[in-house]
Amino acid sequence: MKICSIMFTIGWAAALAFGWMALAAPQGEPEALLVLHMALSALGAGLGLFAWVRIRRGC
Repeated sequence: MKICSIMFTIGWAAALAFGWMALAAPQGEPEALLVLHMALSALGAGLGLFAWVRIRRGC
């Protein structure tokens, strides 16, 4: 259960951090960097959601 809780926290923190970086990027930011931030944000959200489902089932 402890590992699932750590995965949940790290996953959603990554989703928030990289999502913020993608949304708050200046206009001159390279397109590839924006795509990378969005992909890492989605990966973090997926990890957080997966960990939440595992916690709900009892890990």
